[in-house]
Amino acid sequence: MELPLTPTRFLNRAVALYPDKPAVINGDARFTYREFKERSNRFGHAMSGLGLGRGAVIAYLGLNNHQILEAYYGVLPSGFVLLPLNVRLRPQDLAYILADADAKALIVGPEFAQLGFGLREAVPGLDHLIMLGEDVPVNALSYERLLADAATDDIDYMQVDEHDVAEMFYTSGTTGRPKGVELTHRNLYLHALSCIASLTIVDSDVALVGAVPLFHVNGWGSPHYMVAVGGTMSVIPRFDPAFVCQAVERDRVTILGMVPTMLMALLNYPDRSKYDLSSLKWVLIGGAPPPPSLIAAAREQMNVDCFVGYGLSETTPLLTIATVKSTLTDRPADERYARQAMTGIPGVGVEIRVVNSEGQDVAPNGQEIGEIWARGDNVMRGYHNLPEDSATALAGGWFHTGDLATIDEEGYIQIKDRKKDIIISGGENISSVEIEDVFYQHPAVLEAAVIAVPDEKWGEVPQALVVLKPGHSATPEDLLAFACERLPRFKHPRGVDIYPEFPKTGTGKIVKTDLREKYWEGYESRVH
Repeated sequence: MELPLTPTRFLNRAVALYPDKPAVINGDARFTYREFKERSNRFGHAMSGLGLGRGAVIAYLGLNNHQILEAYYGVLPSGFVLLPLNVRLRPQDLAYILADADAKALIVGPEFAQLGFGLREAVPGLDHLIMLGEDVPVNALSYERLLADAATDDIDYMQVDEHDVAEMFYTSGTTGRPKGVELTHRNLYLHALSCIASLTIVDSDVALVGAVPLFHVNGWGSPHYMVAVGGTMSVIPRFDPAFVCQAVERDRVTILGMVPTMLMALLNYPDRSKYDLSSLKWVLIGGAPPPPSLIAAAREQMNVDCFVGYGLSETTPLLTIATVKSTLTDRPADERYARQAMTGIPGVGVEIRVVNSEGQDVAPNGQEIGEIWARGDNVMRGYHNLPEDSATALAGGWFHTGDLATIDEEGYIQIKDRKKDIIISGGENISSVEIEDVFYQHPAVLEAAVIAVPDEKWGEVPQALVVLKPGHSATPEDLLAFACERLPRFKHPRGVDIYPEFPKTGTGKIVKTDLREKYWEGYESRVH
């Protein structure tokens, strides 16, 4: 009999083998695998009790905690779809996503209670507002009361179609409109196995969950591969060097996932030496390429290995890992650190090509640049309700990442630039087109171009360039204030430069590659 590939099977195995072992540690709250599964079962039954049918989207808006991990597994056998939301988005952006996804229920942390009520009013079809915490208003449902009244028996995962959507995450696209990335049960299951094999994750491992938020591409893979091996998840609500150090010491954390700015903050945390961090084995860095010096500093100051992991929302996410191949471990330390800071080599079960504009593989010489194409069982089913965009992204059976890179003789990939107008700042994807649209709302702006410029803290940040309409005037400060009033803080441009005109192609398209040159002078690549 063929069994569906679904992460529910991971949890069943963990309960059978490690029933009394901690599955989740969330501050003072601890849940064994038996307890974790029981609460996940209750969640699934509770959502069914609300009348939600198979395929219903259940959104989550809150900080990292054990409840979102319960939702990760509670939706699976019942056939629901989990939609974690970026808490940093504006209310109108969240409302757009909820409406586009046709979400039926929204789980809200106490920090976002007022926002949750506003979203329920703004989004048609969002019938159920479920709140965490003890003081739940009468016009909302209590998460804990729903679970207390629900059944605990297992839900038969044999009814699951592994090709059905299990989770959906929204990412900014080059059009500036968020796109729903549909990840199937099969995607999640096989991505977890790839991570386990590529990263050598075992049952004694303890992963810190929450340094990178669970709504973020770099955060959502760990709940699957950790449960698959029977490891433990230590949850912190958000990144803070003190939270990280406390959790690592208390729970003997072995593996971390971070973006470069977080690792820099941890290395520079003045009280770090007061904590015992000796349990750490490795740190996986995503979101932006770190300098080799950061890799070296982590080894020298914390005695821990760091290496890059690269992926996208559309790939569940991990595609490549910059571990040092066994055939290269005898190389000098500076060469090893440089490789650990690269984009890396394909993970198990992932196929990667770097192709030129004619679709031909570039020479593996570390010099010729092409676009990264990928295929594997972890590549998304498609974009929600966007068949044309899905067909374009997956043309020819390969996912076209939009990232421009080289590949060397050892098979290591190194991103050099981005074909898509996406800026990755502190691990957050920012659509340049979205910011440009804001500048176009200013009455004095004729043309706007937003590019990534290097930043020592965030890797890269948006920089706005504008051409003013004839007869109009505006200062850079005025334009910047105008944009910042209309954008969430993490999307604020660093500054505004006014140009007399932009370089353009023969068809009138602004040539951003030329505009970027002066800002990236002295840098080897156009990502940082």
